[in-house]
Amino acid sequence: MKILNVMSSFWLFFRPVFVLFFLYLTGDVFYRWDGFKYYASFSEFLPNVSLITILWSIVAVFAALLVLVTVMTLKLFCRFICRLIGWKITTKHILLFMVFFILFGAAIWVVKRYMPYYETTLQEKLIVLMCVVIVSLFTTWLSRYKAERWIDVVQERIAPLVWLYGIWVILSVPLVAYHTWAPANHSGTLAPENITQSFSTVENRPNIILVTFDALTARHMSTFGYKRPTTPFISEWAKKATLFTNLQAAGTCTSVTTSSLMTGKRPWTHKVFQTNDVSPPLKAGTESLPLLLKNNGYYNMQFNPNSYASIKRLGMSNSFDIAPPLNEFWRSNSLLGVIESTLFRLFGNKFIFYDWLTKEDFILRKVLIITELYRKESVTEYPPEKVFSRFLWHISDNPQEPYFAWIHLFPPHIPYLPPKPYMGMFNSSSELRRTLDQYDLFDLTAKYRNGLIPLEKIQPQIDTLRDRYDEFIMYCDKQFEVFIDQLTAINKLENTVIILSSDHGESFSPTWITHGGPPREPETHIPLLIREYNHNEQRIINEVVEQIDIPATILELAHIPVPSWMEGRSLVPFMRGKKLPQQPAFSGYLQANPSRGQSIIHGVFAVWDSDFKLIYDFDAKTSQLFNLKDDPDEQNNLFDKESDVGQRLLGLILDNVKSANLKIN
Repeated sequence: MKILNVMSSFWLFFRPVFVLFFLYLTGDVFYRWDGFKYYASFSEFLPNVSLITILWSIVAVFAALLVLVTVMTLKLFCRFICRLIGWKITTKHILLFMVFFILFGAAIWVVKRYMPYYETTLQEKLIVLMCVVIVSLFTTWLSRYKAERWIDVVQERIAPLVWLYGIWVILSVPLVAYHTWAPANHSGTLAPENITQSFSTVENRPNIILVTFDALTARHMSTFGYKRPTTPFISEWAKKATLFTNLQAAGTCTSVTTSSLMTGKRPWTHKVFQTNDVSPPLKAGTESLPLLLKNNGYYNMQFNPNSYASIKRLGMSNSFDIAPPLNEFWRSNSLLGVIESTLFRLFGNKFIFYDWLTKEDFILRKVLIITELYRKESVTEYPPEKVFSRFLWHISDNPQEPYFAWIHLFPPHIPYLPPKPYMGMFNSSSELRRTLDQYDLFDLTAKYRNGLIPLEKIQPQIDTLRDRYDEFIMYCDKQFEVFIDQLTAINKLENTVIILSSDHGESFSPTWITHGGPPREPETHIPLLIREYNHNEQRIINEVVEQIDIPATILELAHIPVPSWMEGRSLVPFMRGKKLPQQPAFSGYLQANPSRGQSIIHGVFAVWDSDFKLIYDFDAKTSQLFNLKDDPDEQNNLFDKESDVGQRLLGLILDNVKSANLKIN
C-alpha cells in the first residue's frame, strides 16, 4: 500500500513537471531550428530533436523525484507545527505552496530585470527570499480549502498535454536507437579506398606540426609588442623563426576559421558562415589541405578537444590517420564536465547536437553551473598539456614519416581559468575566478548594449576579465615551452617545421567580449610564427597576410604544388627573404546567412590593403575606414576624408560578394 501511495504521489508531481519541461523544450526546439535551418535540413535536425527529447524526459523524471522528496521532507518537518495550529497538511497543500513560491519568485525576478541599476546585497536577497516564503505560506493558508479542487483542475487540464508529449517521447525512442547503433555515415568525405594516392618522389619532406591556440589574439602577446610579458617563451622561440606581424583571420569564430585553415578558401567560398554551423566546408571531401598531404604520402594526425574544430564537423575524417576522441582531452572536474563527457562518449559521433542538453543557452546548464558556487575558483577543463602529451605519446612510437600533425588547444578560450600560480598573476583580486562569474559578464554587456546600465558599472569587470585572459595566455606559453622541451629531449625536431597560430582572436570591448562578433582587430589579428629546423635567425614580415595563406605555405614547405582552388598564396618567398606583390586580405562575419543555396545578403565584411582597413555592414549599409598604422584601435573613421581609398576597398568587398552570389545562383 505504501508503494502505491508513493507511486500515486510521484505521478501527481511528475505530470506538471513533465508538462512544464516540455513546454520549455518546445520553445527551445523552434529557437534552435530558426538557426539550424540556415545550414542544414529538417531531416538532419530531427534526430537531434529526438535525442534531446529522450534526455530531457529523463531529467524531468529526476526533477519530479526531487520535488517528491522535498515535499515528503517538508511534510515531516511541518507535522509538529501543524499539530499546534490544528491544520492538516496534505501533499496537495505543499504542492500549492510550491506553485505560489515559484509564481511570486518569478514576479520578483521580472521586477528586478527592470531595475538594472540597483545592486542587491546578499542580506537583501535573503530578506526578499524570506518575504516570498512568508507570502507564499500566507496565500496557501488562505487557499487551503480550495487546494484539492485547484490541483485536481490543473491535473485535468494538463492531461492532453501529458499524452501529447508522451507520444512525442515514445516516437523519439526508435529514431534515437537507430542513429545510435546504425553504422556511421561519413557524408562529405571519401572512403579511404577511394582516395587517389599520388606520392611524389621528392625526398626529405619535412614533418609539419601546426599548433593553434583557440581565441589567441596577437594583440595580447608580448611577442607582438603587448605591454605585459604574457608570452616570454614564445618571444624567445621566435628569435629563430619567421614572424608575421599582420596575419588576419578569415572570420571571428572557430567553425568559420578552421574551415578556411584546412581548405585555403574564404568563407564565401567554403560556405561555412555561422558560429554553430554544423555543415562541413563545401567540397571538404575532395578539396582540403589534409587530403592533399595524404595523397602525397603524409601521415596525418589531429589532436583537438573542441567539437567546432573536429575533423568530423569539417568533413575530413578520412583525410586523417589518427584523431583521438575529443573527450580524451577533457578533465571533468565538475558535474557539468562529467555530463558533457558522458554525452560525447554515448552520442558524440552520431548526433550533431549531442550536447544540446548542456549548451550555454539551455536552461539545464544554467542550473548545473550553480553547483560551482561552493568553489572559490575553477580550473580549466581543457588543459593543453593533455593534448601535447597525447601527441608526444604517438610520435614516441615512431609513426610513419613524413607526418602532418594539427594540434588545436582550447585555451586561452573563455572561461579563462589557468591553474595556480598563473591565476592571480596579473590581478590578485578574488573576482572572476570561476566559470559562473565569467559567463555572467555576457548578460552585463548585453544590458550595456541596450542602454540599461552605464559603462562604469561594467568596465571594471571587463578589465578584470582581460587580466584573467592574460594570465591564461601566460599559462599557455609555459605549456608550449614544456612541449618544445620534450620534443627536443626525445630528438624529434630534426627535419620538422613547427607553425604556431590561432583560429581567431579575442575582444574586450564593453559592447562585445570574447569573439564571434564583427571583424575588429582584436578578433581578427592573430599570430603566425613558422620555425624550420636549423633556422638560426629571425625574420619579421610586416605585410598584410591572410589565414588562408597558411595551407598554401604548408604545401610549398612539403614540396607539393598549390592547387588552383586554394585562394591563399604561399608565404615561403617571404621566409626566404623575397618580396611578394601586395594584395588585399578579407574577413567576414556572416551571421543570418544560409550557408547553402542562397545569396549572401547579411553580415559585416572587412578588407585590409596596406595600412588601410575598411569594414562594411551589409545590413546597415555603412562603411568605416581606418588607417591602422596611425589608428590601431580603430577609433577614427576616415571614410569621408579618404573617399577614394574607401570606395576602392568597398568595391573589392562588393565585387567579391557579387561573384560569390553569382556562383550560388
